[in-house]
Amino acid sequence: MGLALIVVLGLAWWLHRQGRLLPNLMLYGGLGAAGLLAFRFLSTGRFVPAALVAAGGWAWWMWNQQGGQANGELAQAARLLGVALDAPSETIWQAWRQAMTSAHPDAGGTAEAAQALTAARDLLIMAAEKRRDSAD
Repeated sequence: MGLALIVVLGLAWWLHRQGRLLPNLMLYGGLGAAGLLAFRFLSTGRFVPAALVAAGGWAWWMWNQQGGQANGELAQAARLLGVALDAPSETIWQAWRQAMTSAHPDAGGTAEAAQALTAARDLLIMAAEKRRDSAD
């Protein structure tokens, strides 16, 4: 079990150095927990629970690969800024600047509206960078 923990920590360090750990923390955390639990079941000879946990880990991976809850959040952010879901970073920045001209508190908007636009921008930029990195 100690060796498995060392391997998981090494993998987490490597993912952090690659810049992939934080954007995918829920995905990798769920997979890591399922993997360690499945390994524990296997080491004690309980094959059926190990298979069930491994299947749960696989389902978690597939759900996250298809977008899961994030698709709804991305769609809402894209609607708020008036851009396509697959818009490049430059387009997202331009739409955010345009929307902030009227939403900023100094321009007669509210702090909540400005915060919502900024959160939408950040979410869409992160998704655009993830797409760009996966294309490379």
